[in-house]
Amino acid sequence: MSPSGKGNEEYDRARKRGQKEFALRRARGESGFIPVLNAKREENGVLAFIAQPMRAISLNRIAGTYQASRANSFAANFMPLLSADTEFAYKWINLCDAHLESGIRDPIRVYEYLWKYYVAEGNKRVSVLKYFEASSFEAEIIRLVPQWDETDPEIERYYTFLAYSKKGVFSDIELSESRKYERLYRIEQRLIAELDPVLDPPDYNALYTRFEIAYLPSNCTLSLGDAFLEYLHIYGFPVNILPEELTARIITLKPQLDILEHPPSPHVVSEEEAEAAEPTLFARLLPVRRNPKVVFAYSGERAQNNWLGAHEQGRLAMQAELGEKVDSRVLDLPEREEAYDLLVQEAGDAGLLFVTTPSLMNPVLRFALEHPNCLTLVYSRMQHHYRLHTYFGRYYEAVFLCGVAAGQYTKTGITAYVTPKLSYARFTSDINAFALGVHSVRPDARVLMVTRDVDPKDTGSSALGVKAAAELGADTVFTPHYPALSLPELPYSVFTALIAVSPDGTPTRYLAAPDWNWERFYTAIVKSYLNGSLNALLSNDQDESPITSFWWGLGGGVVDVRLGSWSNRTPNNLIRYLRGSISRNLYNPFHGPVMDTEGVVRIPAHSDAPPADIIKMRYLVEGIEVIE
Repeated sequence: MSPSGKGNEEYDRARKRGQKEFALRRARGESGFIPVLNAKREENGVLAFIAQPMRAISLNRIAGTYQASRANSFAANFMPLLSADTEFAYKWINLCDAHLESGIRDPIRVYEYLWKYYVAEGNKRVSVLKYFEASSFEAEIIRLVPQWDETDPEIERYYTFLAYSKKGVFSDIELSESRKYERLYRIEQRLIAELDPVLDPPDYNALYTRFEIAYLPSNCTLSLGDAFLEYLHIYGFPVNILPEELTARIITLKPQLDILEHPPSPHVVSEEEAEAAEPTLFARLLPVRRNPKVVFAYSGERAQNNWLGAHEQGRLAMQAELGEKVDSRVLDLPEREEAYDLLVQEAGDAGLLFVTTPSLMNPVLRFALEHPNCLTLVYSRMQHHYRLHTYFGRYYEAVFLCGVAAGQYTKTGITAYVTPKLSYARFTSDINAFALGVHSVRPDARVLMVTRDVDPKDTGSSALGVKAAAELGADTVFTPHYPALSLPELPYSVFTALIAVSPDGTPTRYLAAPDWNWERFYTAIVKSYLNGSLNALLSNDQDESPITSFWWGLGGGVVDVRLGSWSNRTPNNLIRYLRGSISRNLYNPFHGPVMDTEGVVRIPAHSDAPPADIIKMRYLVEGIEVIE
């Protein structure tokens, strides 16, 4: 068969596709033709025309044509509509023959407008290429920048993309929210730093198109850009990977993408619910042998008096109590790029995995997605991650009681909360609880949140914050433990403490401190896992939210408060009464009305803040003065 004959047959098939698409669109009340950019230009206006470097663009992201005179020749899917005896059809067939013989070589010319492409020259080339299901093609690109319109969220989002495009590596990625572009930039910079500097950098736009090809048939409904962002977060750049493996990863990732698109309400498990949980009837009648291997993953030094060491002491106590029923192992995780491989190697056959370092969330999430037989729990605030459960202490309960102590002890009526100065928005339930505790017994007291000179990477700098607080009149200070802090009665193992200070900032007395007891948590959770009742707590086994967060406090014995000898006087039974009421769930420190520093009511009167609101709290309550 001659090329011309083959071209005629292909045109006939392409035209039938176009006619079918045209009829479907018209039946839905739409124009059956390809969209035209001119209408959009007239509606929104264009601020600037900016030439872009020539590169391959995704044919899936070509949305229409630049000229209205070309629109009636194509259906909305870019398939031809005109009869075979027209000049248009003749040219289409010749292009088809050229594509079959040696390929179409001349680039097309397009206008980019709000992440989409509109063909200015090469409509028939695009039609032929789309017919043969080509994925991308070289294009000369002119970017049309729309006029700024503060009332149009899409325009605002596009301007954020323009700012990103000056430093980012993906030329046309569309994300659903402006704030996600900063996250994208952070992730890609981390991944670029992990590439072999000897090798040439990959074609990042081609990687995005490669992901698009695998993603579109997956039946995922999350937008392409948002899905690619999550893929980068978990797997990194899709380099040196076969299409089949990329498709398999996307299928594994699909439940996580569904959660991101439709975030479910979290399932927060308190100590009361955990105590009430029982194994299912099936598990009681036909007990299944639980995998006794339990892995504790750390990233950093474990010392007797540091945070990771406290978790390790909890593991050792759990192992001692349960004996041969459990085989607990320790895994030290190195840098991020090696963490996943070590998790697979050392924990792939485990039944239960505890990860005490939330900074390694993305390799841990990948592990959890790919190893459903291992229950994975991460010490972290609540996360929207499929098959990745979290555990966290209600630390704010103990801090609230320290606030009560500060309010009782202060003579100047000024107390301070020293905390590192952060470059990002902090969670605020702890400082808020401290302020509420102070004001519950001393409504007129000033509460200072002091971040001045306090470096998050230098524990010793907390002494500077204590000195700054004292200079402002504070005589009681809640501060992170720092090397120079040494007082009688100060417990060796606490990480923060409420202290009395002299006017020059010298610590004079230990007053109170929050305390952690991870033995209680780890022992209870491992017992629940071994007897089958843990399944009743994890929502993966229910028709509810797949997000479960264990959130234990005073009632579960995970957190407590250690009081100094000053509190032995009878009037300070108030603190002990409040501790008992909170532990029995009779009193919530976040009981309304609670207003923020702007005067907005955050927690209405006669109500308690829901657990999820406390975990994610980012505002400051009324009465806190920030000292930066």
